[in-house]
Amino acid sequence: MLAAATAIAQADVVRDIAVQDNTKTTPETVALISRLRVGDEWTPDMAQILRDRLVTSGLFKDVEVYWEPMDGGVRVHILVKDKFSWVIAPAFYTQPTNIGGGFGYGENNLFGLNQKLLVYAQVATGDSFFVGVWQVPSIFGTRLHSQLDTYLADIRNIEYSEPTRYTSDPTPVRQSRLIYLNAGGKLGVEIARGIKLDGRVRGAHVSYRDVVLLPGAHPQDANADPVTGAIPAPGKEGWDVSGEVDFSVDRRANWYGIASGYKLGISYEQALPAFGSDFHYREAGADAYEAIRFFERHNLVLKAHLNMGHHLPFQQEYLMGGTSMRGWLNNQFRGDFKAAANVEYSVPMFTVKGLSVRGLGFFDSGYTTFLSNNNPERDYLPNSEPRGLAPFKNSVGVGTRLYLRSIVLPLLGLDFGYGLEAGDFQVYLAIGLTD
Repeated sequence: MLAAATAIAQADVVRDIAVQDNTKTTPETVALISRLRVGDEWTPDMAQILRDRLVTSGLFKDVEVYWEPMDGGVRVHILVKDKFSWVIAPAFYTQPTNIGGGFGYGENNLFGLNQKLLVYAQVATGDSFFVGVWQVPSIFGTRLHSQLDTYLADIRNIEYSEPTRYTSDPTPVRQSRLIYLNAGGKLGVEIARGIKLDGRVRGAHVSYRDVVLLPGAHPQDANADPVTGAIPAPGKEGWDVSGEVDFSVDRRANWYGIASGYKLGISYEQALPAFGSDFHYREAGADAYEAIRFFERHNLVLKAHLNMGHHLPFQQEYLMGGTSMRGWLNNQFRGDFKAAANVEYSVPMFTVKGLSVRGLGFFDSGYTTFLSNNNPERDYLPNSEPRGLAPFKNSVGVGTRLYLRSIVLPLLGLDFGYGLEAGDFQVYLAIGLTD
């Protein structure tokens, strides 16, 4: 190693890449993740850069990089020990208004090619669904990537009265079940390191059943028919077909559960009536993420989102509450405009033989409302219009996460959130496939 470091000034071209200790991930995939190619210039600081890239992939529990001189350059050795890449596990969670469980299979390194596969089904009081996702991060070693996915759901929706003042706690008014059968595909290209442009097309069929007025609400609160008393469904039924374009710059890294770096993204989605969509809408969004590492194992994560839509159907509206606003009920707020921010600071509690427990504190803040209620494809509840500061909500809390170093997914998440304006306390627990 000392000789290699001394010789590096004269031997600064990569002539060979030796991948070792891998038992599942193919050598070509290891080299692809490291972004190192024969013929690249080599400097000593690149060893740590390669380690960061390989650890961030989530595929390896141990990574070592060193080099040695050879004729006309250097040979770079990459030693990687694969994680246990797949898991078959049950899941259980309890959230305000939603308790359930499921069973899933997740593969983080399909065929040893860094491809991702998730198949998961659950039954719950709120959301019962089946989801399947197959991600290919590199098509035949090129810069192209793809995704195929399906989402088949039977979702209980509880719509709440619109907040009328800043300290109001909206009450439940109308309940319905949304049958949402969706499939989509994405194709994208990595223009440069971490800079991606993606295009996506998806189609879904939307229908409703079991539309009822909830106890304590008056018929006029849910636009009941004045003659029959029937409660209308929250929106139009039919085919929802859309196209989406996303552009992102992703410079994130993850060192065994400690995140660093940033991600910025913008997106635009529009319904496609020419391809059979019964809905007519468009929406745009922007996201920002920043993670900072302190004291080796401390982590500060900042997130911000801004979304705005025009004539959004019920199934596409932005939601807030529950895990997106801990301290409030699931989906207690909805609208065609959403601005949200999250601050989370986590610290290590203890680690025993690869089992890590982390504690965290968080602050969630958001504003979700309707900028317009003149969409003919949507049945809005009364008073669904901007209300000044009334939809601005905040929460604080603490939580914990449990990880196994040999498995990329967290195995337990427990959060205690307090809604500042409501003065109420909520608990969120997830066990099993929690991410």
